[in-house]
Amino acid sequence: MVGAEGPVGSCAASAVSDVGSCSDVHTPKVVLLGPRRAGKSSLCKVVYESYLPNDTLFLTPTMRTQKFHIHTFQKLQLWDVPGSALMSFPGGPQAAGPAPGRPELDIPWADVCAVIFVIDAQDDYFEALTKLNQVIVTVYGCNKAVHFHVFINKVDGLSEDYKYDTQRDIEQRVMEGLIDSSHELLDNGEPVDLDRQVNIKFYLTSIFDSSVFVAFSRIQQQLLQGLNEPQAPPSVRMVSLTDALETACNLLCSTCQFEKAYLFDIPSRTFVACDTSPFDLALFDVMFQYIRFLRQFNDLYQPASEIQTKDAPTHARTWSTSVVQLTSDTTVAFWQLDSHTSILDYNVDLFRRAIAQLAALP
Repeated sequence: MVGAEGPVGSCAASAVSDVGSCSDVHTPKVVLLGPRRAGKSSLCKVVYESYLPNDTLFLTPTMRTQKFHIHTFQKLQLWDVPGSALMSFPGGPQAAGPAPGRPELDIPWADVCAVIFVIDAQDDYFEALTKLNQVIVTVYGCNKAVHFHVFINKVDGLSEDYKYDTQRDIEQRVMEGLIDSSHELLDNGEPVDLDRQVNIKFYLTSIFDSSVFVAFSRIQQQLLQGLNEPQAPPSVRMVSLTDALETACNLLCSTCQFEKAYLFDIPSRTFVACDTSPFDLALFDVMFQYIRFLRQFNDLYQPASEIQTKDAPTHARTWSTSVVQLTSDTTVAFWQLDSHTSILDYNVDLFRRAIAQLAALP
C-alpha cells in the first residue's frame, strides 16, 4: 500500500498485480479509437508496457488491431485500433463497408464495455470530432450499455488556460453533435436524446505526466462497477466491487488516521480504488512518483521463498514494505498487502484480507 501522511498521520496503499494473458470471452473489452498520430499506441505502451514517454516517439504506425491482455485486479482486454480503421465509420449503423485498402473495423460491439476515443489537442480536431460523433451513433445503436471516454491527448504542449479552453470547446461541440444526431436513432418511433442518454466523460491526458494513469484508473474503476450488467431492483441490488473497495479504504484511513489511501496496481501504476476523500492531484503525483521509484529496484530483490535455506527462519517475510518521510509532517508508506507486527500492520492485514475476499467473489 502506498500512502501520503499529513499532519495527523495519514497514508495510501497499493496491491501488486501481475499483467497476464486473458482469453476468457467474458473478459471486459475496451476499444481504443482515434485518428492517426493521436497517440493511442503511445498511451498503451507507457501505461501497460512500461515504455518511457520519449521511447514512444519511435513507434511505427499501428497497421492492425493490437490486443493488450491486462490483469489489474480484474482481467481486461484493451483493443488498440489503427487510426485508418475510422474510415469504416462513414456515417451510422447503416453505413457501407470500408474502402479497398483500408482495414475493416470488425469489432463485436455487443461485447464491448467501453470505448476510448483519443483526440490530438495540438492538431485540428474538428474532423476527429465528426468521426467521434459517428462512432457514438454507430456503437450506441448496437450496445446502449457502452460507456464513452474521450482522451484529449498531448495537452503537455498547451498552456494551463488554453488546455481547459480546449476541453470546454470539445465538450460543447460533442454535445451539440449528439443533439443534431438524435434523429438517427429511434426509440418507439421517437428520436433518442443522445446528449442525455449517452454516458460520456472527458479527460485531459499526456504521457509525460500522471494524467493518463489517472484516466485509465477511472475507467478501470467504472468497469468494476459492473455498469454493463442489467440493473437489479433496489430491494435486491448488491453493493458493487468498487463501492466495497472504497469502503475498505475509508475504514483503513479512519482506523489508522491516514490522509489518503490508494489500492494500486504496481506494474501499470494505475489505482483500482481509493477512499472517498477529495482527489488531490499534487498528493497523487507524490505517490505516483514514489511507486515509480520503488519499481526501479524490483529486480534487485528475490522473493523470500527463493532464497530460504534450511538455516533460514521459517517466518521470513514475503511481503514488501517501505516508508519514507518526505517532510516533518508528510510520510509516504507502501505495503504489498503480511503478517502483522504492530497495530498498524494489523489494520493493513485486515484490509488485505478484505481485498482478497472481494477479489475471490464470482
